[in-house]
Amino acid sequence: MKKIATALAVCMISASLVGCANIQDDGTSTKTEGTLVGAGVGAGVGAAIGAIFGGNTKATLIGAAIGAGVGSLGGFFVGKHVADKKAEYASYEDWLDACITDTANLNEQTREYNAKLGKDIAALDKESKALAAQYKKNAATRDQMRAELKKVQALQKDSDTNIANLQKDVQKRRGASADAKAHGNAAQAKKLDAEIARLDKQIKEMKAYNKRLANISVRLAV
Repeated sequence: MKKIATALAVCMISASLVGCANIQDDGTSTKTEGTLVGAGVGAGVGAAIGAIFGGNTKATLIGAAIGAGVGSLGGFFVGKHVADKKAEYASYEDWLDACITDTANLNEQTREYNAKLGKDIAALDKESKALAAQYKKNAATRDQMRAELKKVQALQKDSDTNIANLQKDVQKRRGASADAKAHGNAAQAKKLDAEIARLDKQIKEMKAYNKRLANISVRLAV
């Protein structure tokens, strides 16, 4: 089973890199490569956790599903931020449009991440409750409880990293909005502010999910 999990990780990473090789635009390639490779590594790690500690196919699949979130937002924080590329655009307005589009794209990626995070937490909540009940009846071992806790902690670490990165990222985007207002580009600043507000809500939702993960961790602490 351990060999299967390792093979899955290798295959996921290889498939991700092949897909990125077909992308011509440097900026898109950097973001996509970071996202795909992160997801591939995460799925492999998750599958390995399920295979090593779960001991059955169902546990392996749950581990893979949870692990796939690891690094899935990392691609948006690799390389130079669009907010710092003002000089590379043909006009000031083009740069602002790029900031708006980039923020909208990040919003969509974060929304997808949160949707998956919510499903993973729901699965972990149900699974951990059942395991904790079995442990109280001496039907589950301490090692099983700790293995489940590792899955929760891995997911929590992933979301912690994404929250920290997103909060730093938002500051860059707010700076671009302030710059737009200072230059009299009120219409574009308004659009950018709307996307930033959406991103703030996504971060708030991710923080709420993190609290749920913390509660699950307490349940599994033995």
